[in-house]
Amino acid sequence: MQKVLRTTLFLVISMPSLSAYDSNMQGKIAAVLTYADGDYILFSMENQPDSHPGCLADYFSIDAAIPAQRRQQLLSRLLLAYAKGEVVNIGYGGQGDCSNGRIRVHRVG
Repeated sequence: MQKVLRTTLFLVISMPSLSAYDSNMQGKIAAVLTYADGDYILFSMENQPDSHPGCLADYFSIDAAIPAQRRQQLLSRLLLAYAKGEVVNIGYGGQGDCSNGRIRVHRVG
């Protein structure tokens, strides 16, 4: 029993976290997409990455699991930056952290 517990603990501790905010990039927003059939938000940047280790790189995604009030704050920031042509800093998961199959966003600044 103790050996099983140690093995399980080792596996849990050594598993990589897939929801990590580990990358940033700056650029201008090129498009913001919202959908009536989902609560997620997709957007792209003028300097959108060409590839990603685990996700489609065509858009960044703000996940539907984020509370509605926070999604609204992020959407407002994206739309304001898009309308004004401002450069924003995006915090995202750069190592395979996906949302709706696309690059998961953790911060819009």
